Amino acid sequence: MRTFLAAAAFAAAVSMTASAEDFSADTSLADDDRVVRSVSLEDLKAIAVSEGHTITEVGGEGDVSVRATTADGLIFHLIGTACNSEYSDDCLGMMVQVRYDDDDEVTDEAINNANLSYAAVSTWWDKDGDTVGVTRYLILDGGQRMENLKINLQNALALGPLVADVIWPSDDEDLYDWLYDEEDDE
Repeated sequence: MRTFLAAAAFAAAVSMTASAEDFSADTSLADDDRVVRSVSLEDLKAIAVSEGHTITEVGGEGDVSVRATTADGLIFHLIGTACNSEYSDDCLGMMVQVRYDDDDEVTDEAINNANLSYAAVSTWWDKDGDTVGVTRYLILDGGQRMENLKINLQNALALGPLVADVIWPSDDEDLYDWLYDEEDDE
C-alpha cells in the first residue's frame, strides 16, 4: 500500500507545473539560534527548504501553509495556526502533517493503536475526506528556537511512516531481519 502511495506522491510531485524556483525561501530565517514566538509563511518555507525538502505548493491549507516533499517522496504540510490574532499578525502555532489516502484496511482500532504507539504525534482519520493523517502540533508561546521547530519536523517525518506501519501492517515477516545480526544468535 505505501509503495503505491509513494509512487503516487512521486508522480504528483513530478507533474506539478510549477518549478522549485517558484518556491524559493530565505533560509537565513531558519537559523538554528533564531527564537520565534510566531511564524509566517516565509518562516515555514525557510524551515522546509533549509531541511532539504522541495516545496510543491504554498497556500493550499490557508494563507500560511506549505506543502513539500522529502527526498524520499514523502509529502507533508506545514500549517500555521492561531494566525492574525490580537497577539500577533503571524501564527502563534504550527502543525506538521503527513497524510495518507485511506482504504478498506483502515479501522478505528488501527487509528487508536497508532495513537497509543506514537504519542508524540496525533493520528486521525477523516472518513469523509478519505484521509489518514499524522500531526505534530507546536505552540510557540514563550518562544522557541528554529532548531527546535526543525527537530519537530524531522520527528514528525520519521513518525509518519511508522504510524502507517501500525495502520497498514506489513505481511512480510522478514521486514526487520536486517536489525538482527546472525552472529548474535550464536
